Amino acid sequence: MSAQIRAQGDRVHLSSADSSPDRIPFRTAIVEARGGLLRWDPTDAVTVPDADVDDVHAAAVWLAEIYGPEVADAVSRGTDATLPVGEGDPAVIDAVLRLGHLAWAGAWWPAGSRVPALDPALLAAETALTTHIVEHLLDDDQAVERALTDAATAPAALAAVPSALAIDADRMLSALSALAEDYGVVLDATPGRSISGAREEWALAAGGAHASRAGVEVASGSAPVRWTDVPAQTVAAESEARWTIRQHAGAAVLHVEVPAVDSPHAGRSLVARFGPAELGTEVILERGSAMFHGEAEVPASALFLPAADRTLRVHDPLLSAEDDGAPEPLDQRERVLAFAASRLSSPDASLAERVAGARA
Repeated sequence: MSAQIRAQGDRVHLSSADSSPDRIPFRTAIVEARGGLLRWDPTDAVTVPDADVDDVHAAAVWLAEIYGPEVADAVSRGTDATLPVGEGDPAVIDAVLRLGHLAWAGAWWPAGSRVPALDPALLAAETALTTHIVEHLLDDDQAVERALTDAATAPAALAAVPSALAIDADRMLSALSALAEDYGVVLDATPGRSISGAREEWALAAGGAHASRAGVEVASGSAPVRWTDVPAQTVAAESEARWTIRQHAGAAVLHVEVPAVDSPHAGRSLVARFGPAELGTEVILERGSAMFHGEAEVPASALFLPAADRTLRVHDPLLSAEDDGAPEPLDQRERVLAFAASRLSSPDASLAERVAGARA
């Protein structure tokens, strides 16, 4: 494999000859290293990542560990070149790729009817252990402590994995407990709830939020939900939002619903905006047992909107305030969905992915 080195002022970019120049957010894994960013497409069979280096001195150690000394030396000289990737440290390379994949799964895992949700506590446990392996190259002196704090509830999640994976979970718990003790972080030993065990409580808590079906339906439609507009594992990744307008008691009422992921870990509300900006119609979508849904009265003019203006955008305002364009291409979504589905039974998958596959 070759690395293409391109210097641009104080910045140096490294990429493999096979990597794509396009960086699609939900197809990009990232590790923030000292002096630069490591990036790659997790859906590709990547052996080493690409890199954007903005501080060659700070990046010197991991450049040699990942790309070998010859590439690291060329980067230090700011030399444009195409060189074979040398002998790096396989343990470091593997840990970097695993850490980026775990972060990608936390941000972009496409849970829905085709792909089950991941338990974030299990992801956090493996992230903490993997972070420790590459602590020396990360751009955060407190990276391990932060990761362990995020994994505080992992003991309960590890204790609740399916029996077929109990040995792996016990090993992870032992390693996590030892690491937490070394770093002075206290893990929560309180028995918790697994994703599957919490569904009944989640459904009961959401009871009472039901769609209104009074009146006469006068218009309806659907729209895709951009993955970049909502947090991972909230809206079912392959589903669309649906809207209806019904006339009842002299008023026009817009109802919006979006299939929710079968997980209790993403419960905050979403916002749906219907029609052009001048219409000014927003609907707060609260989470029910199987749907996010909500309704609001709309002006009579909404009934006469041209079809092209009957738009619907569902988003989390804390994540995406502005309308940033068209939905992602279906072929790109399908690629990620197929990749995630393949991970559920892959022997090199994370424990969180294998547990999700065993529970599906």
